[in-house]
Amino acid sequence: MKFARLIMFFMFFGHLASAQVIMPEIITIYERDIVDTTYTYQWNEETDSWMIYARDINYYDEDKNLSSVLTQRWNMEERFWQNYKQELKDYDDDDREMQSTTQRWDPFEKDWINVQLKTTTYDSRGNEAEILYQEWSRDDQEWLNTILYLITYTMTDEKNVVVIKTYSGFDQEWINHQRFNFLYRNVYRPPSEVMVEEWDTDNDRWFQTGRYIMSYNLRGNKTREERLTWSPSLNDWVQGIRYNMSYRRGVMDEQVEQRWDTANRQWVNFTRVEYSYDQIGKLEEEAIYVWDREIGEWVLDVRFLYSIEKPVDPETMEYETEVQ
Repeated sequence: MKFARLIMFFMFFGHLASAQVIMPEIITIYERDIVDTTYTYQWNEETDSWMIYARDINYYDEDKNLSSVLTQRWNMEERFWQNYKQELKDYDDDDREMQSTTQRWDPFEKDWINVQLKTTTYDSRGNEAEILYQEWSRDDQEWLNTILYLITYTMTDEKNVVVIKTYSGFDQEWINHQRFNFLYRNVYRPPSEVMVEEWDTDNDRWFQTGRYIMSYNLRGNKTREERLTWSPSLNDWVQGIRYNMSYRRGVMDEQVEQRWDTANRQWVNFTRVEYSYDQIGKLEEEAIYVWDREIGEWVLDVRFLYSIEKPVDPETMEYETEVQ
């Protein structure tokens, strides 16, 4: 699992309901096309060492765009790399991602199975304007519409409104689901609030359900995000979740999730993620902790190391490192 996973959007809207998009074929990736590989190691407290967990094999096209990512997991018992999933990407003439196909490996059929197709289009200023998600129907052997994001922007190319629609196969139409309205105190700063609304089908209108309140440091990095839920019975906002982020050299090195304790009216620690990076700013290690309320301390849950180095011990698939 990797830090930095981004949301994307798209621009293709002729016959959207029928989803006339390019149908990607099941693609076989050959070893000769390998460009680079990143290995994921999981910390083993019993052996006090890093044990191999998975690897991502990245492939690039002639324009140096990431064309596919093959993820494999290490089968410790049978000792071989087992296919897990792959992502296949297509780009337009401006090197912008148009489609991304996710496939899962079927160990019984020994073949790749389509799972999800994401199609992205852009507005005249190059902003991601719409994104369509589809899921593969093995029975019908075709892509079925599921979710659509529609995004508008301010004059300074900041997100203004994001509308999420879901597809009704029965009615053959898109139905409003959620809407996010971004509010800015300063047009040159990130959004200070996001208002969340849900669609009331019976009354044909939007109604507010949530609110995000954000704070930033001088560099524009988000340092806090508080999520509140609207309570109709109290006619007020109710605190729910809060994220606190810290940074080092411009990149996030810690994120703490807290939950609101209504009974004691205070924030309670829930999870903490620590990140460390190499000299060029690439994620190198990720440690996830959970809060133990009985002892009042953070307890390590899982720890991952990301490296281009292969396991040094072919027998145990361990990676020897001074990182502790």
